[in-house]
This record gives sequence, C-alpha cells and structure tokens, in this order.
Amino acid sequence: MKDYYAILEVGPLSTRDEIKRQYRRLAKQYHPDTNDNEPYAAARFHDIKEAYETLTQPSRKEAWLRERWLGQVYHTGTGDSNPLTPFTILDKVIKLERSVARMDVFRMDHAGVVQSAENILSSENLECLRKFNEPDMNRIIIRHLLLALPTVPHHLLDPILSQLRALAGQDQESLERISSFQKKHRQKHQADQWTLPLVLLATLIICVLIYLGSR
Repeated sequence: MKDYYAILEVGPLSTRDEIKRQYRRLAKQYHPDTNDNEPYAAARFHDIKEAYETLTQPSRKEAWLRERWLGQVYHTGTGDSNPLTPFTILDKVIKLERSVARMDVFRMDHAGVVQSAENILSSENLECLRKFNEPDMNRIIIRHLLLALPTVPHHLLDPILSQLRALAGQDQESLERISSFQKKHRQKHQADQWTLPLVLLATLIICVLIYLGSR
C-alpha cells in the first residue's frame, strides 16, 4: 500500500486545488522528459501521477482511505512513500533475511517465509528489476534472498529458485550461485532423511547390546 498523501507532500485536509498545485510542481520536477528518462525519476513520477489520480477521484480515494484505515486498525502500516525501485525491493529482501535469522528453526513458519519470498519476487517487482536493468543490484538481491531460504523445506523451493533464475537471466555468477545453493540444499535434505532412521537403528543396536550384556 502506498501513502499518497506523503508522495504528494500534502495532508488529509488539503484541498483539491492544493493537491493539484503539488502534483504540477512534483510532476514537472520528476517528469521523464526533464530527467532524460532516468529510471528512478520515472518511478517517482509514476507514483506521483497515481497519487494524484487517486486523491482526485472520489471512488478511488474512498477505496484507498478504507484500505488505509484498515492498515491503521490492524497495525499493518499506513503506506509507503517510496517508489518501486531495486533499492526498495532490496530493502524488503534484507528485512526478510533478518527476520528469518531471528526465528526459532524448529518453530519457523516455513510457509510464511515462502510467501514473503514469493511476494518479493512478484511479477510487478521482477518487471521493475528488468526495467532498471542493474545486474549488480540483481546479484545482491539474489544473494540475500538465498540467505533467507536455507531452512525452507526442499519441496517448497523449486518455484522460488525458478523465479530467481529468471531474474538472473544470462548472469553466470548468479546462476552458479543458485545452482550451488540448490545442490547443497538437496544434499542436506537427503542427509536429514537418513538421520532419523540411523538414530533409531543406533538406539536399537545399543538396546540389544545392553540386553545381551545383562544376560
């Protein structure tokens, strides 16, 4: 959810004329033609235009205010004023990584972690990353997202890894990193499958030896 008031630098009590003046000022500042189609300025311009259209159309404004109110009631936040860029996507990735690092491995909500990763790799975000075309930033995003996934069950990983490969494109460094992660994860999964049977077998052998020794 976006905070359209913050994006246009206006308040809830601002009049339609004040909103229009702010829109014109900001649109002129961030218009692609003024900034040689610089992608970060274009992203800001897109949000400014969206904010203006929402705040000046009663039906859209009413729907947005309702969603904003629910965000306040359920403490999910009132919105973000930052445009969608590789930096905002990276920020979400790092927050997920840090959140996973604080979780108890044995009580971790794996489905929640997967859902968060899939949200980060949404079609809108992937399209944003392709549009900006910053390979170094994509590598950083891939690296940090992989750091959030080691404890996720093997059968839940394939869709996420496919999306990461799509993001990597022809970047061999990222593709090799993803393949290495998948290989190590598969090996760990196979080892974990044998852990319980081996423990049970060892326990059984010890019990038999104790029994034989007692005789």
